[in-house]
Amino acid sequence: MKKTAVAVARVSPSKHLNTIENKLMDIDLAANYFELFSLPINFDIDLNQLESRYRSLQAESHPDRFTNADAQTRRLSIQFAALINEAHETLKIPLKRGFYLLKLRGIDVSGEAHTTSDTEFLMQQMTYRERLEEIPDATDPLASIEDLREDILRENTRLFQSFEKEYTADDNRAAQESLMKLQFFNRLLMQLDEVEGRLEDELL
Repeated sequence: MKKTAVAVARVSPSKHLNTIENKLMDIDLAANYFELFSLPINFDIDLNQLESRYRSLQAESHPDRFTNADAQTRRLSIQFAALINEAHETLKIPLKRGFYLLKLRGIDVSGEAHTTSDTEFLMQQMTYRERLEEIPDATDPLASIEDLREDILRENTRLFQSFEKEYTADDNRAAQESLMKLQFFNRLLMQLDEVEGRLEDELL
């Protein structure tokens, strides 16, 4: 039986590289983070889609793939890799995502000192601070840590729900206030983790 030769199309490495280079040239480094990951501009996002798109963008633009490219393309790949890392970190973390949403509306509070005039919240802050300071002297310090953490996480959930409603309603002032309060709880959780770490070290 006579064998029929089959032609197999092959893409040369240089042609493949050129294709990726062209894609890099088309990338808008000023695009907002949601557009970058093909996500709607919204607080509630699909985290699975975020991760999938992030891995795809990483694979396409990793600087190691452009070691033989020209200087401009190598520079673009480095800039884009930094952009997608920053964008991923921002959208993955709810508090950062909230601040970024307000930034897209022209409300940038980064680097500024903000507080709240909510008297009830300020009193609540003092109570949580006192509970944090009393943990080392508690009968069961680790149990006290878990109790405080649960209360803080409960407040976090409530405030994130408030933020989402306020943002959707275009109540930017109230949305910003909710994020300021969440920022306080975020710092408190970090301090709680530090106290827990020290106590666990002492128990070893």
